[in-house]
Amino acid sequence: MKLLWFLLGPIIGSQRVSNPCSPNANLTKTPSAGKSVNKNQARVRSMNKKQNRHHYRYTLSDNEYDPNADYGLFTVKISLGSPQQYYSLIVDTGSRWTWVRCRFCREGCISDDPPYDPSKSLCDYTLTIPFKASYDDTSFANGIWGCDNLTIDDFGPIMNFQFGCVLENYDGNGDNFVNAAGILGLGKGEWSLTSQSGASMQVFSYFVPENGGGADLQFGDKAREKSNTCTNQFTPMVQSDHEEKYYIDLVGVSVDGNELNVPSTEFMSRGTIIDSGTTITRLPEVVYSAFRDAVRQSMSSYTLLDEIGELMDTCYSLEGLIEPIAFPEIKFHFGEVNTIDVILTKEGTIWRKNGTVNCLAFAAAESYSIIGIVQQRGFNVLYDLEWKTIGFGTNCT
Repeated sequence: MKLLWFLLGPIIGSQRVSNPCSPNANLTKTPSAGKSVNKNQARVRSMNKKQNRHHYRYTLSDNEYDPNADYGLFTVKISLGSPQQYYSLIVDTGSRWTWVRCRFCREGCISDDPPYDPSKSLCDYTLTIPFKASYDDTSFANGIWGCDNLTIDDFGPIMNFQFGCVLENYDGNGDNFVNAAGILGLGKGEWSLTSQSGASMQVFSYFVPENGGGADLQFGDKAREKSNTCTNQFTPMVQSDHEEKYYIDLVGVSVDGNELNVPSTEFMSRGTIIDSGTTITRLPEVVYSAFRDAVRQSMSSYTLLDEIGELMDTCYSLEGLIEPIAFPEIKFHFGEVNTIDVILTKEGTIWRKNGTVNCLAFAAAESYSIIGIVQQRGFNVLYDLEWKTIGFGTNCT
């Protein structure tokens, strides 16, 4: 599954957009446009430039994925307003903005859900603040800022929740957001879902099954209850350069029990982002080179294919094999103090390019490490914003 993601940014320079739910909203302050692209390489290059006021979505091109596989990028059903209007939104911990396609949408408006009807909103849409988002691949999203009551299952309602109402968008890649109605922003920042909801959603978790299928998103007490059924390892969040992203302290990687001979500073000096909206994991070039070589050495009995894509350079043919291909055990080490060791699941290692080719689901980055959703498969991932920790749970009941 490939996705293209957008930014709806309410900041111009240092000016903050006023509350769109307020009748005294300052209409002269217009949300700024952010730049984004749908290719993995471009997103990572953008992150490496520390453009921390922008949101970049990191997905794969046609020749990088098996369209019959489910790689874990997931949606959640939410409702807006009263009476409730229901929408499936893509869950994104790398962005704080939430938006939906709206009634009177003029372009790029196809969705599996009916458009949001602002006439049923609690807000006065005669006092609107426009937004515009444009992207390097010619994609754009235009609309207005609005607010309404938001509910996720039995969580909520969050009163006067602020979100973007899309009236026009164009996807230069033709993905159409996989026909989702929009994006649910679970990143950090004052406009995110967690900040607008107050104390009730300062803890959330998601579980993406190892074998694909529907994911499970929980908030508050239910997230803690789910976590309590798991065998957990916790690592602290660390201060980040990107104000809306979650950073953790990746200090090492092991392949089949052998830790890479790479200084921990290669990880720590740049930082590691964990993101539900990024597909595969990226490692800094020095780390990735050592990691790739160790994996290739472990798999020397298999046929290594020549370069077959823009991202993944370690792929193997399945033709003639009786047994499934066996990738080595990969372990992440988090935290210089009180280190935890997280062993990836089998499906957290493999990218099934097609029926005859399996690839190592990692690629190189110029700077930051990014832990993608593929590597989070099979874990109950808990974000505790109060205690500033992230937990990896296994064997949950």
